[in-house]
Amino acid sequence: MTDQQLAFAPATEQLKLLNTGKIGAVELLELYLARIERFNTTYNLVVAMDPDGARAAARAIDQARASGDPLGPLAGLPITIKDSFEVPGMPTTCGLEPLRDYIPQQEADAVALLREAGANVFGKTNLPAGASDWQSFNPIYGISRNPWNPDRTVGGSSGGAAGAVAAGLTAFELGSDIGGSIRIPSHFCGVFGHKPSYGLVPLRGHIPPPPGMLHQPELGVAGPIARSAEDLDLLLGVLAPPLPAPRRERLEDFRVGVWMGGSAYRVDSAYRGALESHLSELRSAGARIEEVDLPVDPQESYETYLQVLFAIVGAPAPHEAEAFESLADRDETGIAAKLARYMRTSLGEWFQLAEKREHLFRAWSSFFRDYDVLVCPAVPVVAFEHMAEGSGVHSDQLFRRVTIDGEPAPYLDFTWQGLALVANLPATVMPTGRFVDGLPAGLQIIGPYREDRTPIAFARAAQHAAGAFVAPPALA
Repeated sequence: MTDQQLAFAPATEQLKLLNTGKIGAVELLELYLARIERFNTTYNLVVAMDPDGARAAARAIDQARASGDPLGPLAGLPITIKDSFEVPGMPTTCGLEPLRDYIPQQEADAVALLREAGANVFGKTNLPAGASDWQSFNPIYGISRNPWNPDRTVGGSSGGAAGAVAAGLTAFELGSDIGGSIRIPSHFCGVFGHKPSYGLVPLRGHIPPPPGMLHQPELGVAGPIARSAEDLDLLLGVLAPPLPAPRRERLEDFRVGVWMGGSAYRVDSAYRGALESHLSELRSAGARIEEVDLPVDPQESYETYLQVLFAIVGAPAPHEAEAFESLADRDETGIAAKLARYMRTSLGEWFQLAEKREHLFRAWSSFFRDYDVLVCPAVPVVAFEHMAEGSGVHSDQLFRRVTIDGEPAPYLDFTWQGLALVANLPATVMPTGRFVDGLPAGLQIIGPYREDRTPIAFARAAQHAAGAFVAPPALA
């Protein structure tokens, strides 16, 4: 295996080479450090590193492996971590100027789980300011560029993370998702990403909320980004408590529903065509995929998600609601007024939202008695061109537009990511092997609550039939 092949190999394959002594932890780390030195100037994905600490850790792992000492399941894999997770020895800024020099003394709980399993954390990856955008720019580290086309975004907020995995700069990544922040970048960059069921993976030590807070916000989760479905399964086994076995293993055994949207759930026709071509190939390989109606009202589900999300955003930041209110007269879409209202959600309204969500939970539970997974788009479009730089305030994004079938559409009106989030469901994004204007097209796979291994197992079966990771040509 050449160095190039090794850099893009899934983490599970790298582990086999490490465990059989065909490569060493130091060798693999140095490979990634050299690739970062070569490519990172162009793409700006890795924004902080601790190479000396990582080299010492790699030497210790190699010595322990040579001595036959017991090692964790990830021993020797060099990894980067999204810069919203606290990692001692490196800044944790979340792209926010007040945290430019913040170096935590305790690592985030999810990072600790990975390190205890033997992963060697050597760097941090870029994200939008406050982890609050679908592109990755902040005033500290600047803008990250897509390995498939540097004029396009990597997505957000785990944009540097997904980009680094796609570019072959890390063995795998740890991302977070409260608004599509694992799935959108994974789709844009052509890699695998998994948003776990709510509450499975600990979030203490993630920013936001501010450093030192212990609670896990509603909707928010942490999860893996990698180059294969097998990697996702391995990593979830480290990050989460034991989970039920997947319902099915073989592609032809899964009961698959597909929903391509309608009304507010828009999809650019070129992206939709790529997904339909992929699904057609899966059908030819034996998959049983049928069009379905959602078990919930999609518009009501989206509005419930949006109000929960912006109630969370607005509670500690009343200036955000004020910013939207000040822009409402200039906004013909009505989004500014609606989000300002949602940011001022009362306690009574919060309890009403909780009741609405309980009905959503039950409706999806009923759906998953008849189907194992629902497949659908990740967002309306593939990776778009870089837009105006932002400060981390949501109102900065109000007048941005994405293009859907040649027509401008509000940037803040993405809907697809909310289906799984508001219902606490697991969702996996996988590359389809299809491209739109040279950019990857990802498929979203939503599964039953706390049965995270089922959508991952479908992705694993699907990738062997059609749609494995492909390295971006400019970096391979």
